[in-house]
This record gives sequence, C-alpha cells and structure tokens, in this order.
Amino acid sequence: MKILNLDGMNLISAFRSLGHIVLSAGYHKSCDIYIDRPYSARAVYDHACSAGFVPDFAFLCDSGNLPYFYHIEELPCASAFYSVDTWCNHWHLPFARAFDIVFAAQKGYAEALAECGAPVLWLPLCAPSSVIPRVEVPRDVPVSFVGNTGHRNNPHRELFLKEFRIMHPIVVNSAPYPELYARSRVVLNQSACLEINQRCFEAMVCGAALLTERGCMGMEELFVEGETILPGYIRNDRRGAAAAAARALADPAALARVARAGQALVLDRHLDRHRAAAVTAAAASCLEEKRPEKRLAELPLRKYLISTAYVMVGTDIADPALGEHARFFLDLAARYYEARAA
Repeated sequence: MKILNLDGMNLISAFRSLGHIVLSAGYHKSCDIYIDRPYSARAVYDHACSAGFVPDFAFLCDSGNLPYFYHIEELPCASAFYSVDTWCNHWHLPFARAFDIVFAAQKGYAEALAECGAPVLWLPLCAPSSVIPRVEVPRDVPVSFVGNTGHRNNPHRELFLKEFRIMHPIVVNSAPYPELYARSRVVLNQSACLEINQRCFEAMVCGAALLTERGCMGMEELFVEGETILPGYIRNDRRGAAAAAARALADPAALARVARAGQALVLDRHLDRHRAAAVTAAAASCLEEKRPEKRLAELPLRKYLISTAYVMVGTDIADPALGEHARFFLDLAARYYEARAA
C-alpha cells in the first residue's frame, strides 16, 4: 500500500517494516515534504501524484499541532485521522468529518468522535519498536519519571512530583527516556486527564514496572493491576503514590514479576507495528467498502460541518505571534461554511 503520512510520524517506521511505501509531509524537518504553514492536503496529494507516487491511503497522525493540513476531505484516496490529544483539542470532533475512518487513542473519546459521523476505532498508544532494550543493564534507579513538568495542559504535575520527591526518592528529567527507563525498577506515570499516555507503554517495553493512576480510560481492558502493572494510586494523591512505590520496591521478586509480565504484554500486543497493522487493515476495508466515494459525494455538507473545527482553532489561538494563523483559520472557516450554499 502507498501511504501519504501527514503530520505526526509515530507509525512511519512501522508502516515501512510491514512492507508499505510511505511519503511523509508535515511540520517536521525530516519529512519528505516539509511545510511551515497551513497547507492544502489536496495540493500535497497532487504533487505526489505528479512525481509518480499515487497514494492509496492518507493517514493524518495527531502530534498536538494545529490542523496544518486542510482540504483533506477532497482526497480521492482512503483517509484516516488518529486523534491522540482529543481531551485538549476539541476541534478534533468536527474535524473528524474530513475522513473516512477515525482512530481514537483514548477510549473515553471514541463515542464523542463517532457522533461526528465517521466510523471510529479505539487505537491505544504504543511503544516504538526502536526502544526495545537490546542488552540488560543494572537497574540502579528505584523510581523515575520522564516528561514535561510545566505544561499548561497539566498544571498539577509539577507540584505532584515535587511532593512525591519529599516522600520518596525519584529521578525526574525531560531528556530521552530509553536509557533511564532501562535502568529503572519503577516508572511513575501522572496523566493530564486520566488518559493512557505513551509513557505507560514506553516504560513497560523498557522492562520497568509501571505505577500509574487508577481509573484511566480503558485501563482494565489493557492491563491488570498486580500482574502487568503495579497496583495504582488515586489521581494526584502524592502520598498514596509514594507509598505504592515503596511497597513495590520492598518486594523485589514480585516487582520483577510484574515488570517482566508488563514487558512481555507490550512486546506481544502494544508495539508500533501492531498499531500500524490495525491501521492498514482498516484502510483496506475502507477501500473495499468504497467509503472515499461516499465522502466525495457529500463534500458540500462535510465542508459546512468541518467549518466549526476551524472556527474553534482560530478563536482559541491566543499567542499574538500566531495572529496570522488565527486569521487564516477563521477565513478558512468562512469559506468552508459557504461551501454548502455554493
């Protein structure tokens, strides 16, 4: 299958490992086609075709950016959207109408996305195959955390980690995680909204035992407390989290069993190649069912409904440096809104 990958590059290596041919376009310097401003996906498609690459499937992978690609609903190939940060980007909901199929990283948002018309499949995040440890190293770090500690979308994390450290030693940094996780016995996770984030899978594939909050979306269907992950803690309960880490470290044999079982689970079910296989299987079904033809037959209505996404984006941009972007998206929304009348 020839895949046009837009925006996030999470699954590109996995697509290629499965034998697919991938052309990447996005706001990342390593993309085959680099863009630095909002750009028409149809123009990218046409450019690719003129160079001899005719996509069977366009896959837009959310990387937390603005919707830099528009006119996606006009693509003649099958198309899919992987919505990852739905919880803080509600414009994903009307934007989903641009696609033939939508994948929701967080199970709790699958139903809301489905209400916008496209078939939705739950596709949890995963670990990249590239970080699987090749050699065993001493696990000399009892507890670690790798991640952003000052993001506006998660204002509780910095205080949570600061108070956790008072009660239990922990190594915290924002550097690349594989080396630290491979040395860690326990990796602490703290989410933004009880989502199952990528850190969970990354920690487990590196052979560390995962300690995370109870009640995360879809948690019981993916992991088993005390078997593949450690018994969890109540969200933002620093004292409870520190006590859970201490209990786990006090029983090294049980801790090692959980870590091994968790790593085996991720290796068996939750690598990027597993997600890439699910995506391409859905794309094949999409083509068989001729969903692109149905989408193209509904273009005026779809554009009218998608316009809401661009209104949400344009009105939500507060950074004065992005004022030109805000005006662009509001103008785009107006053009989309008028499409139905035309």
